[in-house]
Amino acid sequence: MDMVHWKICVSDSSEVSLFAAMEFSRLVVQMDSLVTTEVCRSDYDQEVDCLWIGLHLPVLALEPSEDDAIHIDVQNGKGVITGSNERSVLIGVYRFFREVGCVFVRPGCDGEYIPRKESMSLAVALSERAAYRYRGICLEGSNSYENVVEMIDFAPKLGFNAFFTQLFRPGFAFKRWYEHQSNPCLLPTPVSNATLDSFVHDYDIELRRRGLIHHRIGHGWVSKLLGITSGAWHEPNKDEEVLPERRGLLALINGRRCLFKGSGIDTNLCYSMPEVKELLANEVLAYARQNPEVRYLHFWLADQANNQCECIACKEQRPADQYVEILNKIDEKLTAEGLKTKIVFLIYLDLLWEPVHSRLRNPERFVLMYAPIRRSYSVPMASDCNHKAASFVRNGFKLTSSAGGTLPYLKAWQKVFDGDSFVFDYHYMWDYINDPGCFQSIKILAEDVENLKDLGLNGMMSCQNLRVFMPNGFGMNLLGEVLWSGKAAFQEHAENYFKAAYGKDATECMAYLEKLSCGFSPEVLRGERPLHSPEEYEAIQTVIQNFMPVIQKNISSTTSTIQRRNWECLAFHAQLCEKLAVLLADFARKGSKRAAGSWQAVRLFVCQNEMCFQREFDVFEFLNVWENKILPRLEESS
Repeated sequence: MDMVHWKICVSDSSEVSLFAAMEFSRLVVQMDSLVTTEVCRSDYDQEVDCLWIGLHLPVLALEPSEDDAIHIDVQNGKGVITGSNERSVLIGVYRFFREVGCVFVRPGCDGEYIPRKESMSLAVALSERAAYRYRGICLEGSNSYENVVEMIDFAPKLGFNAFFTQLFRPGFAFKRWYEHQSNPCLLPTPVSNATLDSFVHDYDIELRRRGLIHHRIGHGWVSKLLGITSGAWHEPNKDEEVLPERRGLLALINGRRCLFKGSGIDTNLCYSMPEVKELLANEVLAYARQNPEVRYLHFWLADQANNQCECIACKEQRPADQYVEILNKIDEKLTAEGLKTKIVFLIYLDLLWEPVHSRLRNPERFVLMYAPIRRSYSVPMASDCNHKAASFVRNGFKLTSSAGGTLPYLKAWQKVFDGDSFVFDYHYMWDYINDPGCFQSIKILAEDVENLKDLGLNGMMSCQNLRVFMPNGFGMNLLGEVLWSGKAAFQEHAENYFKAAYGKDATECMAYLEKLSCGFSPEVLRGERPLHSPEEYEAIQTVIQNFMPVIQKNISSTTSTIQRRNWECLAFHAQLCEKLAVLLADFARKGSKRAAGSWQAVRLFVCQNEMCFQREFDVFEFLNVWENKILPRLEESS
């Protein structure tokens, strides 16, 4: 057969558009082995027959730099792929390939399902704008540098547009992996602060290459002001580490000014002091000056509740009023220097109660971020709306575990701030581990995202582990799809994903995982329902054993590399779920003392196999959730 040629012209000077064109070239060659391509730059000319990629046509968007919109009109190897901004062009390229049957199953080029097709027969015509402005992934979990880069590369393939690095130095995420915390089967490799800083510098380059929006910092401003640079949560600090001249700025609690529970990142200050407001605002100004690439700078206070200053002056104001005064001071300084940096403020813990007197004077500068931490994921948040806000009591905060228990506070804040907002939610931080079948939790995730517009929220920053692809990446794919379209369409997306990931036995695989999800019952592992009977957990073992021949058949017979890897992951996942079923049956039958041996078998199994499934499965977080959340709940109930 004759070779076909794609001429791809980049119509602007953007490096992101050039990267998008190179990605188109790479993917179309994989799809059609009879293709040759050339990529060049040229001023847009609709009379020239080629594929134009870049910012050459106006595309409908509310705010072109913030809102992603795409326009695709391609047939017979010619046409246009353009967008409202640079990253939208790249998102448009990936959307073209999804429309013609490609599925980005998991991170990495080896996670791309690319069907064989004659490229000149491909035709796509669509114009769309993302349903939500904020579609981000926040760095959490235990990760290598390569894990982070692969997720950054994966994000725009699914329609995400932002990446958030927390703290001034995110040492926690890398040290957990390189030091192999919680996994005694692997030899620790310490990493220096210089290495950690180089990681962030290098993956920032990957973000810029794709035009992804930078979000930065969050917690850590207070500890930095005190002279403590925290690289992790629960990092122990001593009062002696606080700069001597700043010790008098600490919050007064129970008659003392000291670090709260020995942690700089968890400590609040005496926010009624003008000096404190000035110093914090200066810290933000200095960072914004030095890091102009950071579009959204998160300014949060302490990461613990019930540690607000109890001095007479502070008692006269709610924490939120003091917070707004600091935010206004930050805005004054940024405005004076002509800096356009957006400031993201957090309503969370003691800051859930809206300000009584203070108001943001320049709402356009700010974005509200709502964090319903520790909520239940057994029902969609928006459907659990019959709650009332508690009265504010200084240092009397009590965490609610209901799905929508903090919604009344969000509504109260929305009455005093009508600017932009999004949710910071934790489906893939801890809760997905409560659902070994990974099916019921994904349905809740999809509904939660679909409902955001009804809550007056303009998207989600997913606070999550990055290695969340065990047994597969369906949930991440669906999250990206719903954030883009605003519609869950669970069954349609599931069938499309599973067919690409598993081939001819996709339907049976979906049914199997749904049985596991139902059998384990996430509500039980969340501590919301009692354990099943031992016989029900033994039935799970039977489901797994009956499906194992299908897994083994596909591992040995499939000719697709990507599908073989997915079946290999499913084999490991099946063995893990079988051990978890034995553990839960032992709890139900014998209690926690007799189940200890079963847990050690689970622990040893995941630790010994981590290197085989490192890219897909975060052992640190799996053990963290089971040992610090699930097992204690089971012990209480047994």
